Amino acid sequence: MSEPYLHLHASARPLGEESAELRIRRIRTDRWIAYARAEAALSAIEDLLSFPKRLRMPNLLLVGPTNNGKTMIVDKFRRDHPPTEARANRDGVANVPVLKVQMPSAPDERRFFGTILDALGMPNRPNDRIAAKQDTAVRLMRATKVRLLVIDEVHNVLSGSHSSAASSTSCVGLATSCRSRWSRLGQRKRCVRSRAMTSSPTVLSLLRYRPGVTAKNTGGC
Repeated sequence: MSEPYLHLHASARPLGEESAELRIRRIRTDRWIAYARAEAALSAIEDLLSFPKRLRMPNLLLVGPTNNGKTMIVDKFRRDHPPTEARANRDGVANVPVLKVQMPSAPDERRFFGTILDALGMPNRPNDRIAAKQDTAVRLMRATKVRLLVIDEVHNVLSGSHSSAASSTSCVGLATSCRSRWSRLGQRKRCVRSRAMTSSPTVLSLLRYRPGVTAKNTGGC
């Protein structure tokens, strides 16, 4: 007797015998669909993650229009490099190789360092001093062995005045003083101005493609 559901991807066949409710729920979940530019982005981020520590760490700017898949690419990368819980490590400290935060809607150093602390599960108060938040964020990133800091919606840093934008880009440098690499996601319309915010980032656009290259469904996340 032949195996049932051969017309389905191998990863989906076990679901054939499940209830309708479970199958519908599975259909509605996110799927990772690989394509040339996304694979190139993942490869570039992987290269960034494996880069050895040095005085001036490299960084990557991933640009593309809204809803073009930038965040999905980073979420895929994070799933491939998950954190390790504190109880699983001998030193009792969590290991977070990839930390993702979102740039506040307006340039604000206090809110930026607060998002890092929130992402690492550290309680903090909105009115805490900037210097205290910065110090705690950097020390905690070092303790949790953050190797890659991903900043989503980085173009938000340009929504304020020139001085506030300069201050916020400086605080990004302070956040990465623990020798972490960092990757930024931004909209294409802000790309030209974003490129001038830091020293020589590698820019990768999701708009480039190769004719004839089709999407590849990998059957899961």
